[in-house]
Amino acid sequence: MLRPFNDALRFLAALAALSVLLSPFFIVLYRLEIFQTLPRDDYAPYLLWLDGHALGALPGSPYVYRLLSVALAWPLLHLLPHLPLSRIPADLPLATQRATEALSALAFLSTNAAALLAVPMLRRECGLDRPHAIAAAALLWLLSWYAQITAIDAVAILMITIGLCVLRQVTAFACVLALSVGMNEKIALVLALWLVLRCATSRDDRRMLGRQALCACAAVLAYGMLVLTLHRAGNAYQLQPGQFPLTVMENLRAFVTPRGLVLDVLPSLVLAAIALAGRHRPHSLFARIDGLVIPAMLVVALVLTHLFQAGRLVMHAAPLFVGPALAALQASDRGSNKEGLLF
Repeated sequence: MLRPFNDALRFLAALAALSVLLSPFFIVLYRLEIFQTLPRDDYAPYLLWLDGHALGALPGSPYVYRLLSVALAWPLLHLLPHLPLSRIPADLPLATQRATEALSALAFLSTNAAALLAVPMLRRECGLDRPHAIAAAALLWLLSWYAQITAIDAVAILMITIGLCVLRQVTAFACVLALSVGMNEKIALVLALWLVLRCATSRDDRRMLGRQALCACAAVLAYGMLVLTLHRAGNAYQLQPGQFPLTVMENLRAFVTPRGLVLDVLPSLVLAAIALAGRHRPHSLFARIDGLVIPAMLVVALVLTHLFQAGRLVMHAAPLFVGPALAALQASDRGSNKEGLLF
């Protein structure tokens, strides 16, 4: 009975140690956010609204529906000491600084937690030894920076990783999907696309993953109902099918600009290359057809986002591909070692 408790303690200790080791990246992340170095979705007013602060404000659609992701930063808002940085604008309120710091810490901790959780899951599902599992986790940590690391994308990638960890436990997986409705729609979207592809192409997968696929599709539908019911203002083009062709054309034109090549095309090619590297190493949890999730996510991005969002959306699928890629590398390493023994 003590094992889950001990496992949780070990995980928290490892998370604390890793976060201390990588703490310079937290400072970098906080600076990126506080100085508005990168275009980003600013959730600081939302967090302050949850805290009842006068500077708080509800955002528009779709950001307002991600309440649970922002709420995760609320304890950090009160627990973290204020970290004053040099050259912060004098007119930037202290409350905004603290909210931004809390959100930066949430993204940082989420990225670290996803990497740590990936290690045992990939060892179990991909047959990786410890060094290659750690390398896969490190690759996942790195790929998370291709998403909007200065917002809450890291929380979504963490939840997708948790979903993979509990995939065989239908009740736990359903709980993850239920939470995803109020956290980030991309969690359910990635898992639904992946599971539907698997169930549509394999009878064995339908038996093993059919209930999980239904849970993921139900979460996507629940999010759609939430949007239609609350119908907060913002990003109205996402609810107007007549505007989809124009959105697609504008996004395609953006792809061929220098900014589009860096933010959209390059991340998609990086993840596609990783998926391609692992295509010959199918496992019970992962299969070659998983690579189709990447073009599927690209289509979603072309239709439902506007300008320079495709790369970061595609990168939410990274937890699906790092394990098979490192399994292929592990097999190659072992093959090289055996050949070396002959000489």
